[in-house]
Amino acid sequence: MKSWHCFILFAIGCFALQCKSSESTKVTGGGKGGNVTILVTPEYYGAYVDTCTVYIKYGTLDAPAGNVYDDSAVCTLIGGISIATFSNLKIGLYYFLAVGYHMEGGHPPDVKGGAQKTVQSNGTVNVYVPTTWFIP
Repeated sequence: MKSWHCFILFAIGCFALQCKSSESTKVTGGGKGGNVTILVTPEYYGAYVDTCTVYIKYGTLDAPAGNVYDDSAVCTLIGGISIATFSNLKIGLYYFLAVGYHMEGGHPPDVKGGAQKTVQSNGTVNVYVPTTWFIP
């Protein structure tokens, strides 16, 4: 009976250590000063958005209160695709808001949408932001 209690205590201890170790590797922060490049592609139901500005908020996966963002980039055509580029960022958390104008398909032209990204390693990261129409 005594060995059963020891086994239970051992299992609880292992579980507690696992919880602590996964918590210590949790990604936080974000911002300028690193070796990450994020390429953001706004999309409207599978089609690329023609003209768009992408706003970025560092250190969060949520849209900012008061609609205050840390930086923005105007999309440029790269290989026929409209892409906003954010360079020299750190590993961390990011929220993106894309606001643009979509001229294809006879849909309402003004579009916007948001997306979040957790960046866990250095290098180039692609983010696709789904948008929907809105009335400005």
